[in-house]
Amino acid sequence: MSSKTVTTMMQTQLVVSLFGKLDVVQMADLFEIVQQQQCRALDSHVLTFGTRLDMGLRISGNWDRVTRVESALREFAQKHQVDVNIYHEQTPEGREAVLPYVLDAIGLESADVAATLLRFCVRQSVSVREMSTRAYRPARSVERLIQFRAEVDIPTNCHLGQFKTDFFDLCDALNLDAAIEPNRTY
Repeated sequence: MSSKTVTTMMQTQLVVSLFGKLDVVQMADLFEIVQQQQCRALDSHVLTFGTRLDMGLRISGNWDRVTRVESALREFAQKHQVDVNIYHEQTPEGREAVLPYVLDAIGLESADVAATLLRFCVRQSVSVREMSTRAYRPARSVERLIQFRAEVDIPTNCHLGQFKTDFFDLCDALNLDAAIEPNRTY
């Protein structure tokens, strides 16, 4: 058995989603639960919606420690009356070569902006890793704006110049100001 196979078999990942009324101290407690079991929080993301918080975590460790983390997270969720969903994932063996980019667009609020831009990505075979929208009314304005932001993985076989041209043309047709930049944090 190769060392790569052994490493893959020994590592397990959990994808965890928590939703409810959580504060910063309780979020720190969640990371402590992961640390106490000698696992790692690979990724985390927090969004607040009014008084509710949505937190996503991707946790890695060997299978027995990950199982302990899972039990501890379920206890935490029950104690704090938080909804929890936990999924076991396989450790990715390797990623295909991609170009990580960030797409930004902003314009007058419209219900179809996110759907149209996401369908554009699908047609281009571009994977969306993270996406957010935010509707708001700027100071001294009666019009509401919508801001779209997506972290995407563009396949290396995609013609980048044509992708950018098509993205800007679509945003012009939707009357959106747009930007596309390499994702330097990835």
